[in-house]
Amino acid sequence: MQAADAPSANQRVVPRAIVLPDYCNTPDAMAVLANNDILLSVPNFTDPTSPGVLMRITPQDEVSLFCKLPLHPQTNGVFPMGIRQAPSGDLYVADCQTLDETPDNSRLLCVRVVDGQPGAVEVVANGLNVANGVAIHNGFVYVTDSSMGKTEDGAEISGIYRFALDERNVQVVPGGSDPHLLATLKTECREIPVGADGIDIDEQGHVYVANCGDGLIERFTFDDAGKVTGHQVLTSPGQMRSADGIYYDRPTRCIYVADILANAIQVVTLDGQVKTLAQDGDNDGSGGQLDGPSEAVVRGNELIVANFDRVFPGSVNTKSEKPYTLSVIGR
Repeated sequence: MQAADAPSANQRVVPRAIVLPDYCNTPDAMAVLANNDILLSVPNFTDPTSPGVLMRITPQDEVSLFCKLPLHPQTNGVFPMGIRQAPSGDLYVADCQTLDETPDNSRLLCVRVVDGQPGAVEVVANGLNVANGVAIHNGFVYVTDSSMGKTEDGAEISGIYRFALDERNVQVVPGGSDPHLLATLKTECREIPVGADGIDIDEQGHVYVANCGDGLIERFTFDDAGKVTGHQVLTSPGQMRSADGIYYDRPTRCIYVADILANAIQVVTLDGQVKTLAQDGDNDGSGGQLDGPSEAVVRGNELIVANFDRVFPGSVNTKSEKPYTLSVIGR
């Protein structure tokens, strides 16, 4: 299985910034629509007094509010992260309740979309712990749970869940016994105990998952019943410092990886090669530089990068500050 040549850091042109409103302090993930609009999830972890929202970015880089989301009835907060659009036009969004001290409060939501406008918001599933990445394929929505517990030796356990697109109000059984749980991952890194993060799926149905703390991309295959038929760690340890959001680009058959700790965007080919497309030092993102990237998506000939701008152990980024931005990078 050969991939097209990945872009290289030498091809990078001068980036530009899309500046977000002040109530968008932690942009996270994106869904690219057929008209090249981008819907951006903003969980607002940096300042949770601003409720999480979904924003629209037009091809002309115009920014507007797409919709607000219903608050969680127990936590009184909402923190949208992974977001993808189903063939119906509806949006599936991970609501990551990681700031709440009570475990297993995260949700998977569906935003009904009618004529391009947001409608009712429905709960697909309750009871996830750290709901994170979302992908859609062949009538199912996949969501990662980045933290489901620890092994006896202290490694982090995370997982991949799958729900039918028309399922609603599923109460996830904690502890790894829920029938929607397809697979689990183990993360050895203790400083960044975040496991399954970004997720995407290729033309053949292979599921790619970012093991964030260990900085790896893992590939899974499943049969129709959801049983694992293959599992491979695609990249080698040390090629990336971390692996947050990912995006599979079908024309080039490459995976764009947000290496949030290294303040970089990596490109992974399907045979496991890793190249750096863009990387910056510590900065505020005002010139279009990367500022703690959490996900990169392809829009035409450009890469749009959400700058999460949070500080983690060992990260290049040392301060969360205005402006709140997306980076636009030629490729």
